[in-house]
Amino acid sequence: MALRNPVAEAALTPVRSESPRQRVLRQLLEALLFEGITPCCNTDFRSEGWQCLNFPVGTFQARCRGRVRGFSRVRLDIDTLSFYRNERPVTVDLPALIHELPGSRSQHQILLKELAATLANEEQLRNSHQTRSLHSRRSLHGEALDRAIHEGHPYHPCFKSRLGFGADDLMRYSPETSPGFRLYWVAVPRHYLDSQLPAPDLAFWQAELGEEPAFLLRAAFHRVGIDWQAYGAVPMHPWQWQHLSTGPLAEQLGDFDIRDLGPLGDRYQPSQSLRSLFNMNRPEKACLKLPLGIHNTSSRRHLEPHSVPSAPAISRWLEAIIESDPRLSRDYPLRLLPEYASLSFSAQPGTLPGQHPLEGELAAIWRTSLSSRLHEGEQAVPLNALFQWQPDGQPFIEPWVERYGFEPWLNATLSALILPVWHMLVAHGAGLEAHAQNSLLVMRDGWPNALLLRDFHDSVEYARNYLPSTTPEPDLGERQAGYDQAPDDLYYRMTGPEALRELAVDTLFIYNLSELALLLEDAYGFSETRFWACVRKLLDQYTQQHPDLQHRLAQLGWNQPRLKTESLLTQKLQPDPGNLSHWVPNPLAINPTGSSVPFTDHQQARLS
Repeated sequence: MALRNPVAEAALTPVRSESPRQRVLRQLLEALLFEGITPCCNTDFRSEGWQCLNFPVGTFQARCRGRVRGFSRVRLDIDTLSFYRNERPVTVDLPALIHELPGSRSQHQILLKELAATLANEEQLRNSHQTRSLHSRRSLHGEALDRAIHEGHPYHPCFKSRLGFGADDLMRYSPETSPGFRLYWVAVPRHYLDSQLPAPDLAFWQAELGEEPAFLLRAAFHRVGIDWQAYGAVPMHPWQWQHLSTGPLAEQLGDFDIRDLGPLGDRYQPSQSLRSLFNMNRPEKACLKLPLGIHNTSSRRHLEPHSVPSAPAISRWLEAIIESDPRLSRDYPLRLLPEYASLSFSAQPGTLPGQHPLEGELAAIWRTSLSSRLHEGEQAVPLNALFQWQPDGQPFIEPWVERYGFEPWLNATLSALILPVWHMLVAHGAGLEAHAQNSLLVMRDGWPNALLLRDFHDSVEYARNYLPSTTPEPDLGERQAGYDQAPDDLYYRMTGPEALRELAVDTLFIYNLSELALLLEDAYGFSETRFWACVRKLLDQYTQQHPDLQHRLAQLGWNQPRLKTESLLTQKLQPDPGNLSHWVPNPLAINPTGSSVPFTDHQQARLS
């Protein structure tokens, strides 16, 4: 399948060089439509092509060229957007639009603040690296490619809000522009430190930092007059230390005798997730995940207090599952970047953290480096690189599609991305949050060989009634009693398999592969109906190959006509957001005759 001629297709595909304001507005309206906050009217829901969409936003009536896609995802051509009131054209700005939405005035103001920050940050960052060519992204992989993916979240309208960063912070700590920085260090009294290190302190720091920095760390203890035996060292993001030490929690730092040791050691650069940091000086060393008290997209970027000391145990549990099943190396190759060490402030170490405001703000998780999981000649490509366009007007994936052929490459890619996650879920009852930042394809010359996953400490789920007898529950050590006493759906343990399916389908299909489907249709004319038919065929083949798993597959209900998915924007408009969700049509469903149901058959019920 050949790449479409960009000139000939200009009338069919929206311009990809949107202004920041156009993109913020488009993603806002697409989210409103997808989550059913505003209904879509007078629309041919059986058409997957471009059409005129009409929808109210409060007292305004909007008209825009768009299309309704798989799982009810909506795509708008923002250049064609117009607003009307009483059938007369009007100009509408973001504040006027937001004040027409459900929710309180204070919630509107918070959302407006995040949208305005996204707009300002995107403009500042675009202007700062206009001279930086992105043509070279195809020659990158691993950490370098991760940092070069500047586009941000393709669905959430607050895709680059980064609330808390000033203009200078934005330049210093964003992956688009950061020159790198050293970590800040503090000393925490050991009776307030939950330490999950694989070796004694001194040996650990010598292995992680090197002999000289480890010596300088101990010297810093002597400089501030404290005993190495009584205190433990914790690295911090420099922005986090600055704002903790000068903000409302500064007094708490003193109350718990937390000491300032200053900057030390290697320089780090931020990943696209901002709070995961890559070692610039020694790339083979760990990626460090640190709390960062800014708001970005849908949440504040601290670390969930309970998850930090549990991170190594969760990684060991997943590694044990993979080691026990040869199919995860032979048939559905899956590799992990385990989180092997952690440190965190805890008012009561050894228990599930309570509500102390410093918990989750003073913590660190060490994750195995990418290079240690790659063989010679392999490259790691973050999944969200696959659905990006290059400045030359071609997709990032075009050289691989041209080399191997469209359908062979696509089928191999879908198999590599889906089946390891699916097998972990179906065969072992482990739900993995395989979204586009957590998932990397291991490739050799552009051909996918395996899936590489990361970031497990707060993104793994299981259900007791869905764990097979061969897969034990994770052993969470001295905190196990607290987890056992907690209700389902609060931490790692879910009520049943439906929650695991929702996690997998949301992160892998609805907010992830849906973006690849969009690119393939825009770039190659490969319709979404055909794309989801390929996914469906892959899952059907898996079912046929594993007759022993039929009952477990049926429990998941993955092929029912409608599925629940998380409502990311709605949460910002609710006084008590919780985990809100809505129903969407399922393009992977089948009808009673056993044939596939086109995803458009159910969309009128969903959006009308």
